[in-house]
Amino acid sequence: MDFRSFVEQEMRNIASSSSSASTPKWTYDVFLSFRGEDVRKNFVDFLYSSLQQKEIYTFKDDEKLERGRSISPALIQAIKESRIAVIIFSENYATSSWCLDELAEIIDCNHVLGQTVLPVFYYVDPSVVRRQKGSFGRAFVKHEDEIEDKERIQKWRAALTEAAAISGWDVPNTADGHESKCIQEIVGDVMVKLERVIAVEEKNQVGIDSRVHKVNALLNLGSDEVHFIGIWGMSGIGKTTIARAVFDRISIHFEGAIFLHEVREQSKSLENLQEKILSKILCLKDLRISSVFEGSNMIRRRLCYKKVLVVLDDVDHLDQLEALAGKHHWFGAGSRIIITTKNKHLLVTHEVDRIIKTQSSFSYCFCYIPSNAFKKDYPAEDYEEISVEIVHYAGCLPLALKVLGSFLYGRDMAEWRSEVERLKRIPEDEIMEKLQVSFNGLNEVEKEIFLDIACFFKGKKKEYIRRVLDSFDFYPDIGIKVLIEKSLVTVSGGRILMHCLIQEMGWHIVRQKAPDEPGKHSRLWVAEEICDVLARDKVTENVVGMWLDLSTPKDVLINNEAFEKMRKLRLLKINNACVSRCPNCLPNEIRWLNWHGYPSKSLPVSFQPEKLVRLKLQYSRVIQLWKGIKLLDKLKYINLSHSQKLIRTPDFTGIPNLERLILEDCSNLTEIHPSAGYLKRLQLFNLRNCTNLRSLPKQIILESLEVMILSGCSKVGEFPKILGTMDRLRAVYLEATAIKELPPSIEHLTSLVLLNLSYCKSLTSLPSSLCRLECLKVLVLSGCSKLCKLPEELGHVLSLEELYVDETAISEPPSSIVLLKNLKTLSFRGCKAMASHTWRAFLSSWLLGEKSQDSMGFFFPSVSGLNSLAKLDLSDCNLLDGGFPCDLGSLSSLVELNLGKNNFTSISAASIKNLSCLQILELVGCKRLEILPELPPSIEELYADNCTSLQSATDLLTKYGKLYRVSFSNCFQLLLDEQTSSMIDATWNHMLEELLLVDDNFSICLPGGRIPSWFTYQNWGPSIRIKLPSNWYSDEFMGFAVCAVSDLITTTLEGRDLLQKIPGVRIQFNLIDQEEKICDGMFTLGYVGSEKKIDSEHTCLAYLSFDEIWLLFFDKVCSPNEWTCVEVSADVYSKKYMVFKAWGISLVYKDDVRQNTELSMIPQSSELGERGLSSSVLANGLKSIRKKRRGREGFSRIPPK
Repeated sequence: MDFRSFVEQEMRNIASSSSSASTPKWTYDVFLSFRGEDVRKNFVDFLYSSLQQKEIYTFKDDEKLERGRSISPALIQAIKESRIAVIIFSENYATSSWCLDELAEIIDCNHVLGQTVLPVFYYVDPSVVRRQKGSFGRAFVKHEDEIEDKERIQKWRAALTEAAAISGWDVPNTADGHESKCIQEIVGDVMVKLERVIAVEEKNQVGIDSRVHKVNALLNLGSDEVHFIGIWGMSGIGKTTIARAVFDRISIHFEGAIFLHEVREQSKSLENLQEKILSKILCLKDLRISSVFEGSNMIRRRLCYKKVLVVLDDVDHLDQLEALAGKHHWFGAGSRIIITTKNKHLLVTHEVDRIIKTQSSFSYCFCYIPSNAFKKDYPAEDYEEISVEIVHYAGCLPLALKVLGSFLYGRDMAEWRSEVERLKRIPEDEIMEKLQVSFNGLNEVEKEIFLDIACFFKGKKKEYIRRVLDSFDFYPDIGIKVLIEKSLVTVSGGRILMHCLIQEMGWHIVRQKAPDEPGKHSRLWVAEEICDVLARDKVTENVVGMWLDLSTPKDVLINNEAFEKMRKLRLLKINNACVSRCPNCLPNEIRWLNWHGYPSKSLPVSFQPEKLVRLKLQYSRVIQLWKGIKLLDKLKYINLSHSQKLIRTPDFTGIPNLERLILEDCSNLTEIHPSAGYLKRLQLFNLRNCTNLRSLPKQIILESLEVMILSGCSKVGEFPKILGTMDRLRAVYLEATAIKELPPSIEHLTSLVLLNLSYCKSLTSLPSSLCRLECLKVLVLSGCSKLCKLPEELGHVLSLEELYVDETAISEPPSSIVLLKNLKTLSFRGCKAMASHTWRAFLSSWLLGEKSQDSMGFFFPSVSGLNSLAKLDLSDCNLLDGGFPCDLGSLSSLVELNLGKNNFTSISAASIKNLSCLQILELVGCKRLEILPELPPSIEELYADNCTSLQSATDLLTKYGKLYRVSFSNCFQLLLDEQTSSMIDATWNHMLEELLLVDDNFSICLPGGRIPSWFTYQNWGPSIRIKLPSNWYSDEFMGFAVCAVSDLITTTLEGRDLLQKIPGVRIQFNLIDQEEKICDGMFTLGYVGSEKKIDSEHTCLAYLSFDEIWLLFFDKVCSPNEWTCVEVSADVYSKKYMVFKAWGISLVYKDDVRQNTELSMIPQSSELGERGLSSSVLANGLKSIRKKRRGREGFSRIPPK
């Protein structure tokens, strides 16, 4: 067969294997459609996490509130760019027009784009959805009354009918109603469908499929061995494309996967790359690695039991491999490590198992011409032969063909012929010259944009690049779009990326006229070259951009006249350069000036940068930027943060378009020029921690201002008068200022959402005009110790959701406060002015709706109006007996109540037990409290530490089925109550009767100090290590009972979303196998403890559910029976505050439950302390962990091995 016949045959093969329709552009694998208030925090969160863990890129709208009556264009775009749509139908799904619009769009995408639709019926019958009956029918009755567009409603109905007819998952009838198993089934089905979809898509990428099969064959995915595979070849040959295609196809088969792009370019910080690997695979947040050695050890230790897929793209040094994938045993059985590189010797040295050389074939390369030049799978008529010539003369280099194809798009035959002739003249090995054709086809502005990105901005955020280029008058939106169309740049994750070979072409273009004279280049970006030309004054007027970004501080010498010749300089960035003196002048053409540590007291007098857009001089030595007025009408951004010598700001009169003024931490700044108050374009005004600033402009009219920050300006005593409406300002931060009052003109801030006045210790009052802010949601007045009264009209701020008046002098709230129907959080913590008669007057009158004799006749209505209140903090307010109204129980939404550090002896049962949603009750430090009140069935956490008079816990530990964390530290009176002790003796048996299904942990902390005898393993010392019996795990195993005896000193704070941070003791729980490999976990016991040292002993009895443990470690072993030892101790932080004396461990099986009537495990006598509390206190934990939080029930246990 001659060459022409071969070509014709290849083109026929291409045509027959290609789809006539172009493949849609997919951004996401899965789109989740759901009703947020029904399923966001349970089923959807777990489904989303499970999909993410399988490297299934999922879109989940995180907006908690619908922002309009129809979905946004961005959401529509996300739907269109998702391969699969998973729709979770729940009880209230149809009440949301937002959800129904989503659904209609999904069905359209199913019809038009072939999108796969998978319905999930979450406790709603499919027939109800299909026929719009029940809650769906009621929702449509309401829609038809409120919405005039009947066609839209009909479209919703049709979409529901069609979607509900698709085979999906009925959650209550799937896996016996176990949601976790149902989620596993959904994820498994999504994986299967995704693999099929991706395989079909890749068949449309001519040449890719065969290459992927070739790599897959080398990977030997059926083997449990760990394999390192190397893909080797020249730049632009397609190594990354193949590795990416392989990754996309097989990643779902691994427990964790990461594609680490451009290792070579990111290798300046190998620690950062190690953080990326661990964070991605282990789903960790805020991981910080301090050294490469630490990172390597962490990868080896944390991934050695995990089947992972790691792709290290563009590796060029052995150090990178040794840090990121040092040895095979670093990774779990079945793991695959794929490495792409231009250096074959690197792969050989690292003992990579198999190496594949990437080579171009005609059929593979030919597809780049029609796909880029014609946007089709086959050349246009009459262009077949010339397409073959282009492929031949471009050297079968995929990158070059992609660039050439994009360049030739839309051009006629004459221009194609001209390009062929040009390619014929270029030697085969001159890749740069072949690529440069696309650059030559750009207009002058597009060329400038391309070179700026190649030299300065590769990998930077698109929006940042757009702003910089816009300052150069380069029309970046059009220019960047052209570069994307020409295949010169791509956008991923909001950043502009560029192939390294194309970037090198850009560098080559900049250097080609004077390769050995950097001073004559148009752009300077290499640190050594910049330092040399600045020191020796070797720059020329050719330079338009200079980017000196040193990784560590370094002394740099700058000649006095260094910048005089750079008359065209428009971009200057200097970072980490220690410069002793500043040049005499700066170029007036500059647009973007960013000089970290600028060394002069002011800008040069001759500096008149009329085109300057951004001025960023952080950590500078500037005292005053300039004197007088400079006309800089293009300047939009000034940032002088941390300039400790700055005394005053310039006159802003000549800067009318300033948008951002940031002067944070300028500690010697004393005055702001009055002209700052009239900057009509200003959006951000940040003066945080300007500790010597005494005054602001007397008046302001900042029409565009969105955020104002004066936090920490401790000498500012007056807030400016507001002239006219400032309807864009949403947040004002005035913490720790000396402000005495707010001006009445505060009402002009009509869009204000947040006002923070915390710790304004001079603030004495608030103006009534504050109550006319109709958008205010958060008001923070904590620590305003002189504030003794809230405005009477505060209840008119119906939008208010959070009100904090902690540690103020307020003695009674305004009567109108009960009108705040949207208030969710209310805190009076530490308001000791609300003492004795004042609090009784306030609470009895306000909450009971009676007039108080002690409050001089003021009337306070009932609390029942606060229907949305979820968190209430009345701690440390000197509350006495009688301060609790009988209708406190009317707070139907209350979840958390903090009454700690008060002086009552008892609490009315009616005050607490009717709080139907109450989950957390904090009574810490109520030293006069003698008896606990009756609690609501919803209670989950109770903290009564330091209640030193508490004598009885009644039947607390056996009555409340959801209670799972209790702490009674320093409550020694409990030991004197025989009824309490006897009750606790019976608790274990009571709980065992119900302990058949476990899904959470439990702990209870009590005074006393002896390990109960029923603990199988005991040890007196700071830790305990036990050897597990052979085959200790079976389906009958439930979890570990743990006991710790300690001297309680004080405890560390655990980060918890409570009104008051609740401390906890962190326990290190390690499972160890025969090879001494450790699976280390951390659990927290609910101690609160004391601020003072307590000499007496305390005991904490806890239950660690195996389901919880297995969730942490299931990826480390094939079977739990591989673990042979358990080790328990306090973690390093807890050891600073606690002295641990003894430990106990027992294994709990279902058989213990069945035989509990024989009491084979538990003695009947009390065993803690001289009259201590018996081991049976643990029983309540075993009951409480039976509580079922939706989304976690029915954990899928593994079969024993």
